[in-house]
Amino acid sequence: MSSAKFASITSSLLARKGEARPWAQEAAITTPPSWHSDVRPAVAAPPPPPPGKDRSCSIRMSAHDYERLGILAVKSGGTRQQLLKDALAQFLASKAQDYGCACLGACDRGCSAGA
Repeated sequence: MSSAKFASITSSLLARKGEARPWAQEAAITTPPSWHSDVRPAVAAPPPPPPGKDRSCSIRMSAHDYERLGILAVKSGGTRQQLLKDALAQFLASKAQDYGCACLGACDRGCSAGA
């Protein structure tokens, strides 16, 4: 295998999309293509959500419990989501009584959540 039959693989063989030309015209090109001609401005990151917006959290449950929760939601005239929110509010209220502070240590008042 002689090296005269094959071109050496160098960066001169690469072309950006849309800038490729046929091999015969390669010798006629005197100026190299502009590699930074389509520079796009950086996209700014989206702003954080407003502080009053609800956060989401997922929960996994068995199909049986999911069905029971749906039946209870229909009978109570609410939704599964509302039932879960109410249950969480009751749970957090009971834990706040156990720890003696409604914030459970998430405030800046310096209360002792662990006491």
